[in-house]
This record gives sequence, C-alpha cells and structure tokens, in this order.
Amino acid sequence: MATHPNTPSKTALPQDDEEGPRKRHKANTPDFSQADEVVTFLVGPETETQKPKTFIVHKEIACYHSPVLNAAFKSGFIDGRTQTYKLDDVSEGAFKLLVQWLYSQKFAIQTSPADTRDELAHISLDLVMLWVLADKLGIPSLQNLALERINDLSDESSTIPNDCLHYVYNNSSKDSQLRRFFTEMVGGQSEAEYFSPEEEHNIPRQMLLDLVIWSIQLRADTVSIKVSEFFVPVEVDGR
Repeated sequence: MATHPNTPSKTALPQDDEEGPRKRHKANTPDFSQADEVVTFLVGPETETQKPKTFIVHKEIACYHSPVLNAAFKSGFIDGRTQTYKLDDVSEGAFKLLVQWLYSQKFAIQTSPADTRDELAHISLDLVMLWVLADKLGIPSLQNLALERINDLSDESSTIPNDCLHYVYNNSSKDSQLRRFFTEMVGGQSEAEYFSPEEEHNIPRQMLLDLVIWSIQLRADTVSIKVSEFFVPVEVDGR
C-alpha cells in the first residue's frame, strides 16, 4: 500500500492559480464531435520491473467532467504538450471506476456473500483511492458517490474497512470529509477490542487524536467525577 500522497503533474497548473480552473471551468457538454481527440493516462508507479498501465480516454469527456484535467490538457505545460497525465499513486481498479463514471456517471462494484475479508478490503481501498482521486481532479459528485458505496460496502460486510485508514490519512488533508467520515464510523460503530494493543498498528496516530476530539465534541454535558470510585482498595486489619 502506498504511504505517500500522489501528486498529479506539478507542471499542470501555475502554483498561484491552483483553484482558478475549478471556478472558471465551463466546458461544453460532450457530443463526440471530436471523437478522434484522446488523452493518455499513465496509472501506477514506474519501477525497474514495472511500467505504468496505459489508459486512453476521449479528451472532451475528461475535460468536461474535471476542471483540473481541462486546465492540464489545454495548457502549454507538459501535460498539455504531451496530452498525457500521470497518476502514480492510484490503483488500476480505482482508475477503471473513474473511467466508468466519466462515461456514464455511475460505476459497477460486484460483490458476493462468498467474498473474503481481503477481497472486500481490496474493493474498499479502490473506492477510497477513487474518492481521493476525484478530490484531486475536482469532481465532488464522484466523491459523494464513492463515499456512498464505501458506506454500503461496510454495511453489507458488517466490518469497518480498517485496511484503508492509513491510506486515508496519508493522502487527505486534515479537514477532509473522508477523514471525518471514517472517524465517526470507527467512533460510533467499533467495539472496545478494536482498540486493543494487537490492533494498534491498524489505526493511524492522527486518527486516534481525531477520535478523542470527536468524543469530546459529542459529549453534551460535563461529566461529574466521583473521586471515591477511583480509590485503590485498602485492606484493614481484622477485616
């Protein structure tokens, strides 16, 4: 699992205008009149033994749905010149879900009662990666759809997808809605044994702090402490 946040090509946008394209984005509705214009996505890391997976998408589809991609592919920077966009910290599964959504505004997740915990965890991680990717590409409606499916999957499996927690905290901001969602899920649905020493490595340190803050904010009234309840038993001679 990746431990560092993915940074889409830093040359795609001027640093002092990062939010500008999100506000000004008014691409035309795709009609495939430019069906011969496509863009390339390189998904996954490049190592000595592994090459990124190549995906081809119609340019007007990508630019219509994402203000970030619209700015990148129509710029004079490297993404615009090469019509290629690198996503080195996204799984193939997550990107395939993105492509499904770009063309249909929906995506299909296939699960069955026979799925193992590891299989469900893999699906959940793809969905979490999809949420983070949609955040970076400026597609809030896709973020919301991904979050709904994460919640549905958790309900269906009656488990908390704790394998996703480290990815969430390594790849999202401190005020992320995704962090808030998982904090409330863990705080509201987990049992005490979830926080046992054996499970400690599954919970990011910052999440534990978020859980403390969430618990304090949830508490409506000041708790009255009866100090005698914390006395250590004292043995008295003859008794």
